[in-house]
Amino acid sequence: MTLSPLELHSEPYGSTGNIGDNFRRLLGAPTLDPLQTVIREAVQNIADAAQSGVGPEITIRLRTLSDAQRGVLRSFILSQIPDEPGSSATISTFLTAEHAVVLEICDFGTVGLGGPTRSDRIPVGTERTNFIDFLRNIGTARDTEQGGGTYGFGKVALYRASSCSTIIVDTLPFGEGPEGRRLMACHVGRSFEKPENGMRRRFTGRHWWGVRDPEDGIADPVMGAAASTLAGSLGLPERSSGRSGTSIMILGFQTDEDDLTATGNRVIETLLWNFWPRMMREAPAKHRFACRVMVGDREIPVPTPEDFAPFDLLCKAMSAARARTGNDIRRIESQRPQKFLGTLAIEKGLRLPRRHLTEDEDVRLVPEQMHHIALMRPVELVVKYLEGNPFPDARLEWAGVFIASDEDEVEQAFADSEPPAHDDWVPDNLPRGNEKRYVNIALKRLREIAAEMGMVPVSPRPGDGSGPPLARLAGRLGAVLENVGGDGAGRRRGFGGSGGGRPSRVRASRPVFQRLEAGDAGRIAVFLTEVTQDTRRSGAKLIASASVAVEGATLGSADDTVGRPDVLSVRWLDGEAETTGNTLDLGGREGWFEIRVRVPDDCAVTADADVIPEAAA
Repeated sequence: MTLSPLELHSEPYGSTGNIGDNFRRLLGAPTLDPLQTVIREAVQNIADAAQSGVGPEITIRLRTLSDAQRGVLRSFILSQIPDEPGSSATISTFLTAEHAVVLEICDFGTVGLGGPTRSDRIPVGTERTNFIDFLRNIGTARDTEQGGGTYGFGKVALYRASSCSTIIVDTLPFGEGPEGRRLMACHVGRSFEKPENGMRRRFTGRHWWGVRDPEDGIADPVMGAAASTLAGSLGLPERSSGRSGTSIMILGFQTDEDDLTATGNRVIETLLWNFWPRMMREAPAKHRFACRVMVGDREIPVPTPEDFAPFDLLCKAMSAARARTGNDIRRIESQRPQKFLGTLAIEKGLRLPRRHLTEDEDVRLVPEQMHHIALMRPVELVVKYLEGNPFPDARLEWAGVFIASDEDEVEQAFADSEPPAHDDWVPDNLPRGNEKRYVNIALKRLREIAAEMGMVPVSPRPGDGSGPPLARLAGRLGAVLENVGGDGAGRRRGFGGSGGGRPSRVRASRPVFQRLEAGDAGRIAVFLTEVTQDTRRSGAKLIASASVAVEGATLGSADDTVGRPDVLSVRWLDGEAETTGNTLDLGGREGWFEIRVRVPDDCAVTADADVIPEAAA
């Protein structure tokens, strides 16, 4: 069919004013980089747009437009350029660039952008206003149950990712045939003014390209066959009647890498890091994402989270949290008022080798050693990761999943605590009351648990087959493991004698691990031991030693490549007695003593303490 160029409409200020170019600041200052932000926000909107009971298909494609496609842009889509100098310069630069890179985010099986195309012309009884909420209005709340937020903040991220702040939107609303297809281009720039009839006419900086209404000059989307032809000419996906949804093309997508494949791999890592619960094989059908990532016409395989470390451990915790049964399940509750706030599931395991998707460590999302709790609401989109203490042995890791309660009052409290980018829970965003209390209590308890995790023994409970078997670890290290007892991390157990008297001989309790520190000598493990003197206070010297440890066991000396821990110092906590090295003169002292041990790379350590009586000394 014969195409006609789209017409430009630049939004003037209304009689009562407009939001103007502050629209670009709606997103605030997200903690993620532009690529992560745009993927996270766009996919979150897709989740909200899913048809009831159906998980959407998502295709994200990076490509360089062909000469013919750039010709379509120049001749038919953006043939008219805004008057504002900044907007004119950035759009013209993109259209004349040697390589025109675009990012497409396409969804299928969603409701699409249907309903009226004008915010001031909504027929009585109309319920679907997706088109005007996304293309016209700013910050409209989604009415999706337990949804992700508002339209405004997600679309600001789209414009920010474009070198010319311009996107093209192609949509087929659910339930409509080919005649319902809609296409419109949009740009957000600076506000400006120009003289008109002796007055200064001001414009907001928002611009649309479409078909002008002859009555008021406002651009509406191109519809039907013309929209389909334009979309096809740009290389956007075909859409039959059963393929409802939306395609968004970000013009002049700004990448940090010269190689689009490297950027494609970053897209995959961002999808996994933020949406792995929805990408699991066992994710409920109504939630599951089917994701494809393409560079040009080549598809880059997206790993299944259950088969890709460390997401395999997170998936195990997720399955336990969904079922509320597993190796380590904890109910997070408020006592005043009594309220169930959510379920925390924790899994521990051997740190499997990483297959890094991104070469640049500075932008890599996946940690080398997992020690995080993934926080999410019942919609199962990761809000953020709460970082805790890692296991001292870098060959082991733990992962947790917290799912907030789906009770309306609790779920709404967590939703309302999220900032515009939906990347945190901030209790200060809430007014005083129960809702603020719920979020505060949950976060406080989760932080406590995350901090304690690196201090607990990781050996499995009797009869529990979970966790890395000792035999596998011994085989990897080439060493013989010997069982070691102990009081457990953080416990301080006295020795009591009969009738409360002193013991018949001087003793030192087994040292218990307290914390890890970073020092000039590297990683330092701090242990505490309690010395109890006999009636003669005959204990003369406290001698500390250290061994490599895994899963509550010490390694023999069969393998020198493992590294040897050194006792750096011993200090009396009740006074000023301290020594460099492993031997401290007691002089009759007793009480608690701190032992500091240098930890070799990729190892955990355990400490021992002995008291030498005067005669032996």
